[in-house]
Amino acid sequence: MVRKGCNSLIRAEKILTHIAWVGVASYMELLKEFEYPKSSLLNLLNVMVECGFLIKNKNGHYLLGIKNYELGCQALHRQNIFEMTKRPMQELSLKSGLVCHLGAMESHSAIYLDKIESPSSVPTNKSWIGKKLELHITALGKALLAWKSREELDYFLDVLTLTSHTTNTFTDKKLFLDELQKTRLRGWAIDNEESTYGAVCLSMPIFNMYNRVNYAISLSGDPIVYSANKIDGYLELLKKCAWQISSGLGYRNENEYLRKGN
Repeated sequence: MVRKGCNSLIRAEKILTHIAWVGVASYMELLKEFEYPKSSLLNLLNVMVECGFLIKNKNGHYLLGIKNYELGCQALHRQNIFEMTKRPMQELSLKSGLVCHLGAMESHSAIYLDKIESPSSVPTNKSWIGKKLELHITALGKALLAWKSREELDYFLDVLTLTSHTTNTFTDKKLFLDELQKTRLRGWAIDNEESTYGAVCLSMPIFNMYNRVNYAISLSGDPIVYSANKIDGYLELLKKCAWQISSGLGYRNENEYLRKGN
C-alpha cells in the first residue's frame, strides 16, 4: 500500500523508468501513458527538470538528466564488492552443493577473494582466501581473461608462462587463445582437470557498469559431479548468480547472460 503523501514520488519514479526505457518522451505522450491530472503532471515534470532528474530539450521533450547518473555512480562507488556477492554466492553454493569462489586479477595471476562451502560439499583445504592462481590453468583465470580486449590479451599472452600441470593443461599460446575465444563465445569457462587431476571448475564473469570484467565466480567439483547432464544445471545456477552480482554493480546488458550456459 502506498503511504499518503508519497504519490508524487511514486509518479516520478514511474516517469523516470518510462523515459529510461523509451529514451525521450513528450508531455502528451506521458499524459497518455500515465493518465495523471494535467496540472499535476506538468508541475511534477517542472520540478524534476529543476532538480536535474529530467532535461527538457529544444523540442519540449523530456530526457533523463545527468543527476540520475551522478547519484547512481556515487551509490555504486560506495558499494563494497562483498556486499554484492555474499548472498548470491551463498545461494549458489547451497543450491549446487559445491564450493563457490570469487576471484579477481592481481598482476599476472588470479586471486581468491572469497570462498563459500556448502553444508553438503566436501571440505577442502586446497583453496583459501588470498590464494594466487595461474591464469591459464583455472576457470576463474580464463573468465577474467576472455573478456579483455585483443591488445590486453596480446600483452598477457606475451608475459605469461604456460606451465604444464597435467596432460590437459594448455601450454601452447595459440591454443590457449583459441580456448579464451571459445570461452567468450559460449559465456563460461572451464578447468577440465588442467590444474590438477580430479578437479573440475566452471566459472562465469562478473560485469560492471562499464562492461568490464574485474571479477568472476566459480563452482568447483570433481569429474563425477560434472558428469552426464548435470553441467547444464550448474551453469544455470552460475548464470543467475553472475547476473545478480553484475546487476548490483550497475551492469544492464542482460542479453550477455541470457545466452550463457547454451
